Amino acid sequence: MINQNSHKIITDLHAAVAAYKMPENAKNLVGSGELIVICGVTAAGKNTIADYLIGHGNYLHVVSHTTRKPRENHGVKEENGREYWFVEPIEMLEMINDQNFIEVKAIHGETCYGTSIEAVKNVISAGLHPIMEIDVQGALELTEVVPKLRPLFILPPTYEVWMQRLGSRGNISDGEKDRRFRSASMEIETALDHSSFTLLTNHEVEMTAREIMNGIDTSDQAQADRSALASELLETLRKM
Repeated sequence: MINQNSHKIITDLHAAVAAYKMPENAKNLVGSGELIVICGVTAAGKNTIADYLIGHGNYLHVVSHTTRKPRENHGVKEENGREYWFVEPIEMLEMINDQNFIEVKAIHGETCYGTSIEAVKNVISAGLHPIMEIDVQGALELTEVVPKLRPLFILPPTYEVWMQRLGSRGNISDGEKDRRFRSASMEIETALDHSSFTLLTNHEVEMTAREIMNGIDTSDQAQADRSALASELLETLRKM
């Protein structure tokens, strides 16, 4: 009976995730201008930029919910409320049914992740700017519901620098590198095809973070220059 109940909860949870629609209060929150959504290609530096913003400005990560169990990273176990809010599937299902999320996803058909309205509000209530680091497709889906949202899409300054940064992450198999390049091609294409993304070139982490703090140059010329860079990177990937 326990196994049957667990199976039903998982089935109901995934059905609820697939059917979830962002509630109006979440749309207002996302469109308030307080939330910073950061995405970009692998090894562009988006995580490091977010960490710099948090360490040197009035910014804080939004802690998401997940149904997966805590893991150990380099011998340090993840903590509830630090990396994620770790919840059981039944609790995630209840939160979805109560429309407590901005967005919620099932990854690889198993683990569910979601960004709660309360998590974003808590950061704002503390007088800080909430930062969400999500994938490009997730950012695009947010803009489709909240058109005035402008996610930041981080680009490396050149292909050569990009490869240096990717290489600094340790030994990566050829298969893994190919997978990352395929994903990067899709991500760049998405950013180029949708004007809702604000393109930003990460020449150097501190400089890029300071630009976010002080106001990004979103002029037509600046975006055109970054679009040209993105197109060059995409063309290089296609030739590989």
